[in-house]
Amino acid sequence: MKTGTKIGLVLIALSIVLSIWVIVGGSSDADYQEGDFILSDDGTVAIQYVGSGGSVTVPDGVVTLSDGLFKNNPSITSIYMPDSVSVLGAEVCSGCSQLQSVDLSSNISSIPSNAFRECSGLVSVSLPGVGSIGSNAFYGCSTLGSVTIPASCTSISSSAFANCDNLSEISVSSGNANYSSSDGCLYNASKTRLIFVPGGKSSVSIASTCTTIGSGAFADAYYVSDLTVPESVTTIEEDAFSGSGIRTITIPESVTSIGGQSGWSPSTIYGYADSAAETFAKNNSIPFVVLGPGPGPEPTPPGPEPTPTPDPEPTPYVPTPGDVVNPDGTVSRADGTVVDPTTGRVIRGGTGATGSSHTKDATPGTADGDLDPRYFLCIAVFLGGAGCIVYARHRKTKYIKNKK
Repeated sequence: MKTGTKIGLVLIALSIVLSIWVIVGGSSDADYQEGDFILSDDGTVAIQYVGSGGSVTVPDGVVTLSDGLFKNNPSITSIYMPDSVSVLGAEVCSGCSQLQSVDLSSNISSIPSNAFRECSGLVSVSLPGVGSIGSNAFYGCSTLGSVTIPASCTSISSSAFANCDNLSEISVSSGNANYSSSDGCLYNASKTRLIFVPGGKSSVSIASTCTTIGSGAFADAYYVSDLTVPESVTTIEEDAFSGSGIRTITIPESVTSIGGQSGWSPSTIYGYADSAAETFAKNNSIPFVVLGPGPGPEPTPPGPEPTPTPDPEPTPYVPTPGDVVNPDGTVSRADGTVVDPTTGRVIRGGTGATGSSHTKDATPGTADGDLDPRYFLCIAVFLGGAGCIVYARHRKTKYIKNKK
């Protein structure tokens, strides 16, 4: 091998080694520590927390808190985030059992799945500007007593507040286009659908506007033992009461649809005969107590009282020249009519009198007033003739065209 070739190979190998050194050196310089955090080289990503716990303040300028940044840290008691933070990683604070309060940045639009899962010491959390709350985001936060949903929130997972045993109040800020609240429970904006009953409630008064009890609505209601469903409700969805502690329930006859309820066995259902509640109770072998008869046919309203027809006033008899009084007291007039002089009533008609005689209607017709069937025969014959004329003209026209 020539020397030049050898030198070339050596230089190539050296360049490869230098490239690897630069890459490794650059990556080691990319991260740096600021306070209790290891940040990316531009300071926008909090990669690792290395502090001793207590009250934690995220450095200003940080945009993203990486996945699991504080996960399972037993020493952190509070976290403050500056407005520069806009992204929370999954499970960012999961398992922080001593975490009591969190001040979220107003620029955080989404709380990801499991973000604060099992933060059993969490008492309060602010959610300014949040648009969505992911699945199990606050699962198992057993000390959390109340939550305010901001007007900006458009999506809340059904399991977002699952197993929050002390949560007794969910309130929704005015102006929210998707959600509302009543008696501490979560509804859709029009309060026609009950979405979620917090696990810390011991009694529930369902809104009078509610028509549907949604699936999973009472899944965490372990302490609600008795429930009266208002007459506005027409539908109880599948698994609406699954997992609940409801033992006795009163269901009105307005409810016409009840879905299957797995894992729910109340001691008694109160309702009306021949209702959806009775059918559900029988199909699931649940004791049923009848409150009253079911809905029957609507009664027919009484018709108007008939108006009595007054008897005609008697027409007084007026003598005319030529009248002859008959032996029976009637009067025969010159025109041949016989009149009762006491009432003026015509007993027998004459040539010009109005009597009981009947002039036959000259118009042909059937006995019930319908058209004579012969008219239809005439029409059919007419249409047949017209058709023949049209057909003949058509043949002639076709013949002339063929001749040309």
